[in-house]
Amino acid sequence: MYLAYFDESGDAGINLSPTRFFVLSCVLVHETRWLETLDHLIRMRTQIRQQHSISTRPEIKSQDIRRGRGPLLALRWSVARRMVFFQNLMRYEANRLDGITTFAVAVDKAPAGQRGREPRETAWEFAMQRVNRFCEEEDERAVLFPDEGHYRFIRLLLRKMRRFQYVPRRYGGGSFSLPTARIVEDPNDRQSHDSYFIQLADWNAYAAHRSHYLDPKPEVAQDLWDLLGSRLLLAVNALSGGPPGIKVYP
Repeated sequence: MYLAYFDESGDAGINLSPTRFFVLSCVLVHETRWLETLDHLIRMRTQIRQQHSISTRPEIKSQDIRRGRGPLLALRWSVARRMVFFQNLMRYEANRLDGITTFAVAVDKAPAGQRGREPRETAWEFAMQRVNRFCEEEDERAVLFPDEGHYRFIRLLLRKMRRFQYVPRRYGGGSFSLPTARIVEDPNDRQSHDSYFIQLADWNAYAAHRSHYLDPKPEVAQDLWDLLGSRLLLAVNALSGGPPGIKVYP
């Protein structure tokens, strides 16, 4: 059984939105590697406490790193220093958390809207398709753990996709039925401040969003996503192509 943790970056609105993309990231960890991976995350936060006097309890959000707020406020780090900190988090994930696999879905909201696609629903649909496909390849099942706030929407979408899911054929036109039968039970939402895994998904979502592949910002290190290296699930866009480990729509 795989545990799939999710978080978002950017808002899902189309009109008057400050962000071009809506990004959803997923962190997959097998049940047999869950405790080991959690222990690594705890050790990472312990090291951060020892080196920078940041308690292990408060959530370190990606936006807090960018803006120097939250638990980083008292440190008064420069933007460059905060980006080094963020890069080190990504390196730790790549080098020490070998029990996890991650990917992202990025929806370019304006052209998606022109095609009649709502960004959040589109991102979750693609993400659940890819979790299901990953589990088919591994002959496994998965249960979803999204960040709190959209439980009812995700539950209804998953229940629909479990019964009525049609995927367009890449060649020849038409579509074929591909129900998400490998995802079991309803989603179990988590408060991000209570889950290191949701916090990991938050970092990854922001890393993908502000990478040089999507919507970079001058003050944000653009190599954050690339630093994840072998943790990236490259199969998510093996047919359509695009950035490593990121399914981009349209």
